Amino acid sequence: MQTRSPTTMEIGDMIEINRGTYKHWALYIGNGEVIHLVTPDGPSKVAFCSVSSSSGSLSCKGTVTIDTLKDVAAGNTYGINNYLDDKYKPRRDDVIMKEVDKMRGRTIKYDLLGHNCEHFVTFLRYGESESKQANDFMKDLLIGSASLFGVSVAVGVCATAAAVAMKLSK
Repeated sequence: MQTRSPTTMEIGDMIEINRGTYKHWALYIGNGEVIHLVTPDGPSKVAFCSVSSSSGSLSCKGTVTIDTLKDVAAGNTYGINNYLDDKYKPRRDDVIMKEVDKMRGRTIKYDLLGHNCEHFVTFLRYGESESKQANDFMKDLLIGSASLFGVSVAVGVCATAAAVAMKLSK
């Protein structure tokens, strides 16, 4: 992660903010300001989520907000992390700012694994929506599930082999 002061940041730089257990993402838009996708904290978050009566699915909303980087960082460490620059070409500043003007203040779909703050920021910078954080979480979950499945299969095989061995020894 690169670290530059807000005076040397460039429009379109992705800012990774360390929140301890997760990273919050914002996009630098100049003059010490960033655009980011936020959800309410605490009990009020329920107001931004609803359950569809027809499908039973949970739908949450986030708000696209412009704040100062200092306020968004709130004392947490942060830095520039344009980690997808080798994979995608960053959009031109004018294209990014046009998208920023269009998105400012909107309420949009939010979900942790498919439409989170990192997806939002990568879309603004590259026109592509990705989240390494969400991908890593899913990979860890799948590896954990596979390991648990592997242990279950191994225990089952051992139990079956033991039962067969006992029958053969009689």
